[in-house]
Amino acid sequence: MHEHEPSGPAFPWPRRCPFDPPEPHGEYRDRPGLTKVPIAAGGQTWVVTRYDEVREALNDERLSNDRGDPGFPAPFPIPKDFTLNSSLLGMDPPVHTDYRRRVAKDFTVRRVKLLRPRVQEIVDERIEELVRAGPPQDLLAAFALPVTISVIMELLGIPSGDRDFLHVRTRVMFGGTATADERKTAVNELDEYFRELVARKYDAPGDDLVGKLTGAFPRAGEFDELVHLTRLLFNGGHESTASMIALSTLALLRHPGQLDLLRKDPELAPPAVEELLRYLSVTDLTTARVAGADLEIGGTRVAAGEGVFPLTAAANRDPEAFERPDELDITRGSRKHLAFGHGRHLCLGSELARLELEVVFRTLYDRLPGLALAVPFEDLAFKDGGLVYGVEKLPVTW
Repeated sequence: MHEHEPSGPAFPWPRRCPFDPPEPHGEYRDRPGLTKVPIAAGGQTWVVTRYDEVREALNDERLSNDRGDPGFPAPFPIPKDFTLNSSLLGMDPPVHTDYRRRVAKDFTVRRVKLLRPRVQEIVDERIEELVRAGPPQDLLAAFALPVTISVIMELLGIPSGDRDFLHVRTRVMFGGTATADERKTAVNELDEYFRELVARKYDAPGDDLVGKLTGAFPRAGEFDELVHLTRLLFNGGHESTASMIALSTLALLRHPGQLDLLRKDPELAPPAVEELLRYLSVTDLTTARVAGADLEIGGTRVAAGEGVFPLTAAANRDPEAFERPDELDITRGSRKHLAFGHGRHLCLGSELARLELEVVFRTLYDRLPGLALAVPFEDLAFKDGGLVYGVEKLPVTW
């Protein structure tokens, strides 16, 4: 039985190389058992770094998502009087199981495939706008975010004119530099916005997803639950996928042989999506848990009330699970990565994200064959310490 006192640099850690996990991931993966580390925002947590144990932890129902538990290992400062328990992310079974069941049918592979023509139209439209505007352009702001926000807003039935208002506040929530009070303000403003939106949907349901969900969440009794679910679907439905589009493009530009393979054979787009999800692991800080009972992971005793952080980026580079784990290989063809999590909290929008990434990979690099960085690689800034990792901007030319 392995037991450790908190040690090492405060978590979360920065990425020294923008495409690789933080250096402590590999160091702690080589140690027996789990490692307990201090959290920069206060408190401490066990970190889980090996693939099999990360998968085991994510599948263990004794590990809770209760944000209100004093031992929950929040990676950022959060006001003590503020929690996110009312969203799916903060729920445990059986409530989580019930709520997820009501919405999951709209995110199945079959349902998502029906969205492909419209996603293709949106991608084509944004590329045409890029070409009209001419280089240089910030690929994140001028392409990736408009694509993903447009898709999720249309799906949910959110007015297109509200895009900037929503995006500014979402970036405060997901960024790594905002204070606890700034995050609280952003969340409260988003909550007020989505309360008004959902109220309108109850008054006049349409064919969009939120309109349909008003029939599954009775206004008398579950209004708040639908508000929080709508906010979660919006937040999770664009920021991480936009970051993946931009960071994947940068990774391919830095690995021109891989980009050339993709351009020559568009059928490599699906495996390229899976490989870049594994390789980049941009949502590594979304898997915090707190032990609801005494348990053991990897030979380490975890006491009830202690924080546990299964690190998917570390798992996705585990040499016991992947050959040549630090190599980007779009022909790898493996879908066993944990970029979308695992178990009951597997990302609800994973198939939608896959579709958007595949359409972009099939289209963008073909339409812009001269795509290149417009600034030196060394001048790029990256978002470290936020819930979603990525570039701050991606200036490109073509």
